[in-house]
Amino acid sequence: MKLDTFRDRLIYAKDEKGLKQVDLVKATGVSKGTVSNWISGKTTPDDTVALGDLAKALGVSVDWLVTGRESNNHSFSNVRPVDKHEIRMAPVLNYVQAGEFCEYFDDAIADRFEPVSTKHPKNSYWVELNGLSMIPDFYPEELVLINPDMQPSPGDYVVAKKAGENAVTFKKWRPRGFDDDGVEYCELVPLNPDFPIIDSRHTPFTICGVAVEHKKKLK
Repeated sequence: MKLDTFRDRLIYAKDEKGLKQVDLVKATGVSKGTVSNWISGKTTPDDTVALGDLAKALGVSVDWLVTGRESNNHSFSNVRPVDKHEIRMAPVLNYVQAGEFCEYFDDAIADRFEPVSTKHPKNSYWVELNGLSMIPDFYPEELVLINPDMQPSPGDYVVAKKAGENAVTFKKWRPRGFDDDGVEYCELVPLNPDFPIIDSRHTPFTICGVAVEHKKKLK
Protein backbone atom coordinates (compact mmCIF):
# COMPACT_ATOMS: atom_id res chain seq x y z
CA MET A 1 0.00 0.00 0.00
CA LYS A 2 1.31 3.41 -0.93
CA LEU A 3 1.70 5.88 1.92
CA ASP A 4 2.25 9.01 -0.16
CA THR A 5 -0.54 11.14 1.29
CA PHE A 6 -1.98 12.03 4.67
CA ARG A 7 -5.09 10.02 3.75
CA ASP A 8 -3.01 6.93 2.90
CA ARG A 9 -1.15 7.06 6.21
CA LEU A 10 -4.32 7.72 8.19
CA ILE A 11 -6.13 4.72 6.72
CA TYR A 12 -3.10 2.47 7.08
CA ALA A 13 -2.50 3.41 10.73
CA LYS A 14 -6.21 3.15 11.53
CA ASP A 15 -6.40 -0.35 10.09
CA GLU A 16 -3.19 -1.39 11.86
CA LYS A 17 -4.71 -0.36 15.19
CA GLY A 18 -8.07 -1.92 14.35
CA LEU A 19 -9.86 1.39 14.85
CA LYS A 20 -13.13 2.51 13.36
CA GLN A 21 -14.17 5.97 12.26
CA VAL A 22 -16.19 6.45 15.44
CA ASP A 23 -13.06 5.75 17.50
CA LEU A 24 -11.28 8.65 15.80
CA VAL A 25 -14.26 10.91 16.43
CA LYS A 26 -14.11 10.10 20.15
CA ALA A 27 -10.33 10.49 20.30
CA THR A 28 -10.19 13.87 18.59
CA GLY A 29 -13.49 15.44 19.63
CA VAL A 30 -14.30 16.52 16.08
CA SER A 31 -17.44 15.71 14.12
CA LYS A 32 -18.11 12.55 12.12
CA GLY A 33 -18.13 14.65 8.97
CA THR A 34 -14.66 16.02 9.72
CA VAL A 35 -13.18 12.55 10.23
CA SER A 36 -14.97 11.35 7.11
CA ASN A 37 -13.36 14.17 5.13
CA TRP A 38 -9.92 13.19 6.47
CA ILE A 39 -10.44 9.57 5.46
CA SER A 40 -11.75 10.48 2.02
CA GLY A 41 -8.87 12.86 1.45
CA LYS A 42 -11.05 15.95 1.07
CA THR A 43 -9.36 17.77 3.96
CA THR A 44 -6.56 17.38 6.50
CA PRO A 45 -6.55 18.49 10.15
CA ASP A 46 -6.01 22.23 10.53
CA ASP A 47 -6.06 22.13 14.33
CA THR A 48 -2.83 21.08 16.06
CA VAL A 49 -4.67 19.76 19.12
CA ALA A 50 -6.89 17.50 16.99
CA LEU A 51 -3.85 16.44 14.99
CA GLY A 52 -1.97 15.52 18.16
CA ASP A 53 -4.96 13.58 19.50
CA LEU A 54 -5.34 11.77 16.19
CA ALA A 55 -1.68 10.73 16.12
CA LYS A 56 -1.87 9.57 19.73
CA ALA A 57 -4.95 7.45 19.01
CA LEU A 58 -3.23 5.89 16.00
CA GLY A 59 -0.02 5.23 17.92
CA VAL A 60 2.16 7.21 15.52
CA SER A 61 4.02 10.49 15.59
CA VAL A 62 2.54 13.68 14.19
CA ASP A 63 5.63 14.03 12.01
CA TRP A 64 5.00 10.66 10.35
CA LEU A 65 1.30 11.31 9.94
CA VAL A 66 1.87 14.70 8.30
CA THR A 67 5.04 14.05 6.28
CA GLY A 68 5.47 10.28 6.01
CA ARG A 69 8.82 10.33 7.78
CA GLU A 70 9.67 8.08 10.75
CA SER A 71 7.47 5.36 9.31
CA ASN A 72 7.66 1.66 10.08
CA ASN A 73 5.81 -0.29 7.44
CA HIS A 74 4.93 -3.19 9.72
CA SER A 75 4.55 -1.89 13.24
CA PHE A 76 4.27 1.43 14.99
CA SER A 77 5.17 0.10 18.42
CA ASN A 78 8.60 1.75 18.34
CA VAL A 79 7.29 5.20 17.35
CA ARG A 80 6.58 7.42 20.34
CA PRO A 81 3.22 9.19 20.11
CA VAL A 82 3.59 12.94 20.31
CA ASP A 83 1.55 14.61 23.01
CA LYS A 84 -0.82 17.31 21.80
CA HIS A 85 1.02 19.94 23.84
CA GLU A 86 4.42 19.12 22.35
CA ILE A 87 3.94 20.14 18.73
CA ARG A 88 2.79 22.97 16.54
CA MET A 89 3.04 23.76 12.85
CA ALA A 90 5.72 26.12 11.52
CA PRO A 91 5.90 27.65 8.03
CA VAL A 92 8.24 26.34 5.35
CA LEU A 93 9.88 29.28 3.54
CA ASN A 94 11.97 29.49 0.41
CA TYR A 95 15.06 31.70 0.31
CA VAL A 96 13.17 34.81 -0.86
CA GLN A 97 10.38 34.41 1.71
CA ALA A 98 12.97 33.91 4.45
CA GLY A 99 14.73 37.07 3.27
CA GLU A 100 11.52 39.06 3.59
CA PHE A 101 10.87 37.64 7.05
CA CYS A 102 14.44 38.46 8.10
CA GLU A 103 14.03 42.09 7.06
CA TYR A 104 10.51 42.89 8.21
CA PHE A 105 9.80 40.24 10.89
CA ASP A 106 6.14 40.09 9.87
CA ASP A 107 4.16 36.89 10.17
CA ALA A 108 5.55 34.52 7.59
CA ILE A 109 3.20 33.74 4.70
CA ALA A 110 3.61 30.18 3.46
CA ASP A 111 1.72 27.51 1.56
CA ARG A 112 3.33 24.67 3.46
CA PHE A 113 3.79 23.87 7.14
CA GLU A 114 5.77 21.23 9.02
CA PRO A 115 5.53 20.15 12.67
CA VAL A 116 7.99 21.42 15.27
CA SER A 117 8.35 21.01 19.00
CA THR A 118 6.87 23.77 21.13
CA LYS A 119 10.27 24.04 22.84
CA HIS A 120 11.32 26.20 19.89
CA PRO A 121 10.34 29.91 19.76
CA LYS A 122 7.02 30.73 18.11
CA ASN A 123 8.79 32.69 15.38
CA SER A 124 10.89 29.68 14.31
CA TYR A 125 10.47 28.59 10.71
CA TRP A 126 11.66 25.95 8.27
CA VAL A 127 13.77 26.88 5.26
CA GLU A 128 13.76 24.67 2.18
CA LEU A 129 17.33 24.42 0.96
CA ASN A 130 18.37 25.25 -2.56
CA GLY A 131 21.63 24.95 -4.46
CA LEU A 132 24.72 22.78 -4.02
CA SER A 133 26.98 24.96 -1.89
CA MET A 134 26.41 22.88 1.27
CA ILE A 135 26.76 19.35 -0.08
CA PRO A 136 27.54 16.67 1.00
CA ASP A 137 25.84 17.42 4.34
CA PHE A 138 22.87 19.39 3.00
CA TYR A 139 21.01 18.87 -0.27
CA PRO A 140 18.32 20.81 -2.17
CA GLU A 141 14.73 20.38 -0.91
CA GLU A 142 15.88 19.31 2.55
CA LEU A 143 14.64 21.42 5.46
CA VAL A 144 16.42 23.23 8.26
CA LEU A 145 14.61 24.72 11.24
CA ILE A 146 15.73 28.28 11.97
CA ASN A 147 15.68 29.93 15.39
CA PRO A 148 15.80 33.68 14.66
CA ASP A 149 16.38 34.55 18.32
CA MET A 150 19.60 32.54 18.70
CA GLN A 151 23.05 34.06 18.34
CA PRO A 152 25.51 31.88 16.39
CA SER A 153 28.50 30.14 17.88
CA PRO A 154 31.57 29.12 15.86
CA GLY A 155 30.66 26.25 13.56
CA ASP A 156 26.90 26.85 13.64
CA TYR A 157 24.90 26.75 10.43
CA VAL A 158 23.06 29.98 9.79
CA VAL A 159 20.66 31.70 7.43
CA ALA A 160 22.08 35.08 6.42
CA LYS A 161 21.08 37.90 4.11
CA LYS A 162 23.70 39.75 2.11
CA ALA A 163 23.37 43.52 1.80
CA GLY A 164 21.32 44.53 -1.23
CA GLU A 165 19.88 41.07 -1.88
CA ASN A 166 16.34 39.82 -1.36
CA ALA A 167 17.07 36.16 -0.72
CA VAL A 168 18.96 34.53 2.12
CA THR A 169 21.81 32.08 1.91
CA PHE A 170 22.54 29.07 4.11
CA LYS A 171 26.14 28.61 5.25
CA LYS A 172 28.43 27.69 8.14
CA TRP A 173 29.32 30.67 10.36
CA ARG A 174 32.95 31.30 11.27
CA PRO A 175 34.20 34.31 13.29
CA ARG A 176 37.62 35.56 12.19
CA GLY A 177 38.60 38.16 14.78
CA PHE A 178 39.30 41.83 14.11
CA ASP A 179 40.57 43.69 11.07
CA ASP A 180 43.27 46.40 11.04
CA ASP A 181 40.70 49.00 12.13
CA GLY A 182 39.58 46.94 15.11
CA VAL A 183 36.27 45.94 13.53
CA GLU A 184 35.12 42.39 14.18
CA TYR A 185 34.45 40.35 11.06
CA CYS A 186 33.28 36.86 10.17
CA GLU A 187 32.71 34.52 7.25
CA LEU A 188 29.95 32.43 5.72
CA VAL A 189 31.59 29.18 4.71
CA PRO A 190 30.19 26.71 2.14
CA LEU A 191 30.89 23.01 2.66
CA ASN A 192 31.34 22.54 -1.08
CA PRO A 193 34.86 23.82 -1.92
CA ASP A 194 33.70 24.84 -5.40
CA PHE A 195 31.82 27.78 -3.86
CA PRO A 196 33.45 30.95 -2.48
CA ILE A 197 33.65 31.98 1.17
CA ILE A 198 31.69 35.14 1.95
CA ASP A 199 33.76 37.61 3.99
CA SER A 200 31.84 40.28 5.92
CA ARG A 201 34.64 42.80 5.29
CA HIS A 202 33.90 42.72 1.57
CA THR A 203 30.27 41.56 1.50
CA PRO A 204 28.28 42.78 4.52
CA PHE A 205 25.55 40.44 5.68
CA THR A 206 23.01 40.03 8.46
CA ILE A 207 22.51 36.79 10.40
CA CYS A 208 18.81 35.95 10.27
CA GLY A 209 18.90 32.89 12.51
CA VAL A 210 20.64 29.69 13.50
CA ALA A 211 19.74 26.22 12.24
CA VAL A 212 18.67 23.94 15.10
CA GLU A 213 17.20 20.96 13.22
CA HIS A 214 17.75 19.29 9.87
CA LYS A 215 15.27 17.10 8.00
CA LYS A 216 16.96 14.93 5.41
CA LYS A 217 15.38 13.20 2.45
CA LEU A 218 16.33 9.53 2.30
CA LYS A 219 15.01 9.06 -1.23
